[in-house]
Amino acid sequence: MGQLISSIILALILGGGVAALLGGLFAARGRRGGEGVGARTAFLSGLLVALAVFGGLALVDSYTQVEYGTVAVVTQFGRVVGTFRPGLNWKIPFIQDTITYRTQEITYETSENPAQSQADYPDIEADTATSDGQQIRVRYTIRFRIQPERAADIAQNLGTEERAVEKVVKAESRSLVRNTLKRFTASQLYSGDVEEAQQAIANLLGPELTKNGLEMTFFGLRSIIFTEAYRQAVENKQIEAENIITKQYLAKQAEFEKQRRITEAQAEAEAERVRRIGIAQGDAEAIKVRAQAQAEAIRIQAEAQAEANRKIAASLTPEMISWQAIQSWNGQLPPVLGAGTGLILPGSFFQPSPTPQPTPTP
Repeated sequence: MGQLISSIILALILGGGVAALLGGLFAARGRRGGEGVGARTAFLSGLLVALAVFGGLALVDSYTQVEYGTVAVVTQFGRVVGTFRPGLNWKIPFIQDTITYRTQEITYETSENPAQSQADYPDIEADTATSDGQQIRVRYTIRFRIQPERAADIAQNLGTEERAVEKVVKAESRSLVRNTLKRFTASQLYSGDVEEAQQAIANLLGPELTKNGLEMTFFGLRSIIFTEAYRQAVENKQIEAENIITKQYLAKQAEFEKQRRITEAQAEAEAERVRRIGIAQGDAEAIKVRAQAQAEAIRIQAEAQAEANRKIAASLTPEMISWQAIQSWNGQLPPVLGAGTGLILPGSFFQPSPTPQPTPTP
């Protein structure tokens, strides 16, 4: 309605201006007796201009172009009467109006500095407390889209896209984040394993957005910020735990070193024992070998002596014995002869050896 009134006023202003301009021109020419004709001509010209302007504005307002990734809700005198899909859509000029909603993904994000956020709807971080009373600040991101078939309901119940985000996305998410994280202890959230909390919030927030014509495509807890005092306490506790682990490791290392030394000592003792046994066995074997060699040498020597004695005994004939006696006698008789003490030589000693006789031939 406002656009209709604005168009009429604009057309009247332009038409009146043209009529006044023409009337002034006719008056300046000083046509006597034609004032009535000039005024009528100026009025008609102004009226035609006003109608042309109004018609042109009506023509321009008789269609609307809906861009891709959006949907337009059609209102008539403030009442929702339908929706326009992307493309060129015709409507009643000055009577019907449109409200545009994006159907692409829209991002709502909380951060420490919203002015630096690249989200469509940046907001300050949410604050809450854990189940054990630790104060925390939460930064999270929501991606959602408006369901095209529910755009008319959103316009009817919530208003524009900005109002829908404010009333549903912002209000519901901040409330659910605060209340859900209160069920978790600080240690559960500080450890970084917040998927359970994130999933719990997403399970509650998704149906709430769907109920209001929005479709949530993503929810993520980007970070949970604890107070400096709590972080320092956790750090000190972690350092203490690491020191305990280090001491336990050193104790195990010392025990290992002790066992290693015992094992090495036992190995060295065993090696020494084996070495000594080896030496003893070697000495015994060497003695045994030497004894066997000596025994063998004695045996060989005895056998050689026996063989020599045998050969000597075989060579001692009576003639050889006589000959040896003659060879060893110095030609002197014993100086003293007495009964039972003299040297008695056999008579044959002084007799020549008999000449062997030839054996008669038979």
